[in-house]
Amino acid sequence: MLGPHRERVVLVLGCLALLATGCATATTDLPPQAVSGLVELRSALIDAKGQVQKTTSTARDMVDRPRQDVGAQINAFSGAVAKLNGDALQTRQLAAGAQARTEDYFTQWDAQLKTLSGQLAEAGQQRRQESAASFAKLQERVGALRTQFAPFMTDLQATDRFLKADPTASGVKAATPTLRKALTQEAGILKSADEVIAQIDVVRGGK
Repeated sequence: MLGPHRERVVLVLGCLALLATGCATATTDLPPQAVSGLVELRSALIDAKGQVQKTTSTARDMVDRPRQDVGAQINAFSGAVAKLNGDALQTRQLAAGAQARTEDYFTQWDAQLKTLSGQLAEAGQQRRQESAASFAKLQERVGALRTQFAPFMTDLQATDRFLKADPTASGVKAATPTLRKALTQEAGILKSADEVIAQIDVVRGGK
C-alpha cells in the first residue's frame, strides 16, 4: 500500500497526465483511480442481464407451456428468482461502492487543483467538469435502471411467495396476470442495463 505522500504524488501525476491529453481529445473518460470499481460493476450487470432472461424464461415456461406436474416449473422459477435477487443485491453494492470511490476521488482532485494556477488550473477545471458530467450521466442511467427494475423484482418475488403457498396449476393460472405484467418489463430493463454498461465504457475511456 502506498503511503500518504506517495498517494498524493500519484494523484498529482495522474491529474497532470490527464491535463496533457485532455485538451487534445474529446473524450470524457475519468481518471483510472476514480473508476476502479466499474469493471466489477460492468461484469455484474452482464451477469444480471443473463439472469433476468433466465428468470423470465422460467416464467414463460409456466404460463405458456404448463405441465401436468407443475411443481418442477414452479421450483425452477423460484430458484431463478432467488438467484436474480442475489445478483441484484451484489450489483447494488458494487454500484454504491463505485460511487463512493469516485466521489472521494473527485474531492481529492478538487484539492489538488487548488494547488495549480494559470492555464494549467483552467484546463484542470475543464477536465474536472467534463469528468463530473460523464459520471453524473452514469449515475442517471443507474437510477433509471433501478427505477425500472424495482417493480419488476417486486412482482416476481410476490409471485414466488404466492406459488409457494399454492403450488398448483390453478395457482399458476391465478398468478399469470402478474407474471405477464412483469414479462412486459423485461425489454426495457435489458435496454436500460445496456445503457449503463455503455456509459461505464465511456467513463472508462472505452476500455
